[in-house]
Amino acid sequence: MLVQVEIPSLRMPKSLESLIQLIRKQSQITPQIACQCVQDANIQAEDLILWADFDHPLADSYGRHLVYDGGHFEIMVMSWAPGDFSAFHDHGSAQWGAVQSFGQAEHSVYHFEDSLLTTRAIMPFNAGTIIPVDHDLIHQMGNPSSQPFLSLHVYGTEFPQEAITGSARIFDLFAGKIQFTDGGVFFCLPEELITREIAGLKGDRQTTLRHHQQMLARIQRMEEPLSAPFQRAVQELRIQIHQLQG
Repeated sequence: MLVQVEIPSLRMPKSLESLIQLIRKQSQITPQIACQCVQDANIQAEDLILWADFDHPLADSYGRHLVYDGGHFEIMVMSWAPGDFSAFHDHGSAQWGAVQSFGQAEHSVYHFEDSLLTTRAIMPFNAGTIIPVDHDLIHQMGNPSSQPFLSLHVYGTEFPQEAITGSARIFDLFAGKIQFTDGGVFFCLPEELITREIAGLKGDRQTTLRHHQQMLARIQRMEEPLSAPFQRAVQELRIQIHQLQG
């Protein structure tokens, strides 16, 4: 769920005000320019603490809060408890963006062609690092460490629109479907948050194994007792993981 936390202008950290102004000054923005704006704003983790949500619902893959809606761009803060990982996803209508991590994150990048999802890279996403986001990026971010941390996300389009990251695609290799959503890109997304689906998704062995292991980990973190569908999913995921590891 995306929640906007209203912060009076007098309480908005100066670094975030600076970021907003830097973006508004640009006549045209690319992912690289977005990264430079974030770098120049010199945002610190403590500037984002008002939007921290480490106690997010266990069914959510991470905490997610909207900080600022600028019409053609938005600023969000994500909260990553130990073990939190997003689903494999893109960013919907967003044409440019930048993400800054304030902890020891992990970043994986994927390639999708002819209904097949494959892994391009899995790499550390170190604290303070800023990565560009373009319209074609399919990735995953998560917290493999034992310490919680925040991350800053800026996404934008050429013209103002209501949902900049709307119609984001989630690549669910367990269901074999691409799921579209206007909300958080979580594992095991409830049906009411899926706007449409495309069947026929496949993944190579490495990508499918990683996906299934992380989906299983998310389900196992949910509060007991698990519903019957989740219990069946746990059993089937364990079987498929064993087969993929064989």
